[in-house]
Amino acid sequence: ISSERAKTTLHLLILINILIFAYRDTLRPQLNLHRTYRIQDGNFKSMLLSIFYHMDPTHLFLNMIALHRYGSELFVHTSSRKWQSFHVIVISYLVCGIGAYCGIELLSRYHEYQWEKKVHDARIAQKCTHWLCHSLNEAFGGEDISSLFTNAIADISTSFNFADIKLSMWYYQVIYRIGASGVVYGWMGMRLFTSWMSPCHHSRLDGLDYFFLLATLANDWNNSPISLEDLRMSVLLEGDGVDHAAHIMGALFGMMWALVLILWGKMTTTTSSSFGLFSTERRRWRWWGSSRDGRRLGSARSEEEQRTFEQEQEQRIQNSRLINRRRNSGRQQSRERTML
Repeated sequence: ISSERAKTTLHLLILINILIFAYRDTLRPQLNLHRTYRIQDGNFKSMLLSIFYHMDPTHLFLNMIALHRYGSELFVHTSSRKWQSFHVIVISYLVCGIGAYCGIELLSRYHEYQWEKKVHDARIAQKCTHWLCHSLNEAFGGEDISSLFTNAIADISTSFNFADIKLSMWYYQVIYRIGASGVVYGWMGMRLFTSWMSPCHHSRLDGLDYFFLLATLANDWNNSPISLEDLRMSVLLEGDGVDHAAHIMGALFGMMWALVLILWGKMTTTTSSSFGLFSTERRRWRWWGSSRDGRRLGSARSEEEQRTFEQEQEQRIQNSRLINRRRNSGRQQSRERTML
């Protein structure tokens, strides 16, 4: 039942993407491209629309295929009921998608910091050290009057010499960013992290999957405009129309969100078992009073429940390992057929 609910939730998210793509022209006032996210004047509402918005059918098709694959491995084919929850799946979609755009915001702020540092270095290099400048400053009561002129010259010369970088920064902030690619890469990051840190509830990736995911992330990292020079190259010279930085940010937020879910699952399991035994023991003390037979009977039953709980946990782990073995053996057989 839980896996069917997770599958239905995943299909619902894919259907929303398809419907927004199909009716984006019919509902143009509400689904206008200019309502999507961009750095210059973006907000959470525009981010929410952007992670469901696609303009190209090929882009939509590839994103939905990847979303279905990694969503099924994360939320459907898992032995954890928490991961199969409707709320966990929807929140994971929103966290990875909006987190990717928040990462883009941080990257843009880093670009601005690099530009201000470049201007600051130019002002220091242009600073007047001649005795006439010192005399002028002393004539005005010790105020650094000469720097007003040298700073203006430094700003103009920097903007002129690095006009292509300044133009790239402006373009990077005004373009509209659409698509569920940030979510896809976020779920790819979650899949990598769960393969390492959640082997009891998720299947392990094989060598080919690791190679594909890491090679994809390495390519996006190599093409991400981290520095100003990278930004100039990606925007003006070698731009391919792909938001590689959003992919990297989505993967990073996906890994962090997977860590939160894993820790939350461990904490809730430990807390519920501890408080469950405590409340059960307290009810038995209240029922049997403080008699010796009641204490013995309550203690015996609590120990029996603890053993039952541990057996159930062990059974879940064994079932998860069995599922992993069957899935890995199936992949191995399919590869052998392909090689033959």
